[in-house]
Amino acid sequence: MGLHFTVREELIIVYGDTYRHRDTIKALGGRFDKVFKTWQIPNSPQALEKVQGLAAGAAMVPAASSESKTSTAGDKLAPSPGRAGDEPAKNNSGIPVRELVTAVAQSIATGFPGPVWVIGEIENLAIRPQGIFLNLAETKEQGGRENSTGSISVKATIWPNGLEYMAQMHGEETLRQIMQDGMKVRCLCRVGFYRDRAQLSLTIENIDPLFTRGALALARETLLKELRAKGLDRINKQIPMPVFPFHVGLVSSEGSRAESDFLHQMESGLFPGTVRFMHAATQGDKVPVEIPAAIKYLAESGCDVIVITRGGGSAADLRWFDAPEVAYAIAGCPVPVIAAIGHHDDTCIAEEICHLRQKTPTAAAQFLVDCFAAARNRIDMAGTGLRNAIDRMAEVQMQWFEVLAGRLQTAAMRVISGHASDLSAVEMRLAALDPKPWLERGWTRLSVNGETIDSVTKLRKGMHVHARLKDGPVQLIVESIDGI
Repeated sequence: MGLHFTVREELIIVYGDTYRHRDTIKALGGRFDKVFKTWQIPNSPQALEKVQGLAAGAAMVPAASSESKTSTAGDKLAPSPGRAGDEPAKNNSGIPVRELVTAVAQSIATGFPGPVWVIGEIENLAIRPQGIFLNLAETKEQGGRENSTGSISVKATIWPNGLEYMAQMHGEETLRQIMQDGMKVRCLCRVGFYRDRAQLSLTIENIDPLFTRGALALARETLLKELRAKGLDRINKQIPMPVFPFHVGLVSSEGSRAESDFLHQMESGLFPGTVRFMHAATQGDKVPVEIPAAIKYLAESGCDVIVITRGGGSAADLRWFDAPEVAYAIAGCPVPVIAAIGHHDDTCIAEEICHLRQKTPTAAAQFLVDCFAAARNRIDMAGTGLRNAIDRMAEVQMQWFEVLAGRLQTAAMRVISGHASDLSAVEMRLAALDPKPWLERGWTRLSVNGETIDSVTKLRKGMHVHARLKDGPVQLIVESIDGI
């Protein structure tokens, strides 16, 4: 491999077989770049002439920009690359792979002399003692549309000294929140080229936390706007909360503190119903799959209410609950959903559109326990109200009874008084008809066969007449009738 060089405005970049010329290059003021394995010599006519002499017989390497110039002693232009269908070259000229890779590396070095800001999504994050390794990826586009089946990515590294610098600048907690798979980031990167594998690489020197927070907020607001436009942010809120939520579905990570806190509070509060638990990831890329599946299962199993809970976390930790899949699952759930994500400062979309938000798993459990206490209080209050109403009605009825009794007594007295007068008149008439006083005075009463004889014209000789005296009846026979 020969010695090659590229001329820039201020530097002459020398690379290739430089080892045997290093003393000469140093004498020209050259500095060795350990990253790209090149020498950088201040550009001057004398230095350029000397380098051209050293590179005598080397092939020309294309410049990295229109302002760059390349030259070697004994230049020979290589034929231009052929297109598909062109006739193959008639000679054996060409650039060896090693020289091609070297040329690409130098082009990158000259094209990106300093760090640049790169935007991408973190993939395949691996935290090791010797550094942090990851891919910065971007979804491919096809015809102006994102292709969800693939992405283009570049390997990136954060070395310990860079990590220490960023931790001092932004804080370790901020870095922990941002350095997660799937997070969109803006990084200050030094562009490199790994020659042995002919592979582009990035060394991350800094990161922009504000960009990541802004990207998360923008994605959240975009989804919220979509849900509100469809009215899906109010659907679950409009489902009535059962008076007695006996059957509770719990979605959380199995063995988590959130699960134990929720169940402990339910037990302490003497919850009279049952809790059906369904495990689901509460962080990471499994959340958009497992949370909706758990909601669907519990809703179909007859739960009265479903609680989704986890043990708090940062805004970056909770971003998985901003996933569209989770939002649409809650909006489509036929029973009320309580979100107890457990964070005081940030509200995720799941909390925005659910029936009720509780700050902690314990608070969610206490709310359900209080539902029964509130129902019992309402029943007690209703019973007290009913008893008071009955007492008031009874009192009113008694008052009416007293009034009616008085009226009845008055009316009865009037009726009785009226009948008393009638009885006196009847009594007087009866007394007038009573024959006893007359009999006492010697009068008698005659009758024949029960018919009163009040005239002698009704008598005949030989007729048997019944006569009543004061001390008893007598039978008489008519022998004669005077005057007849």
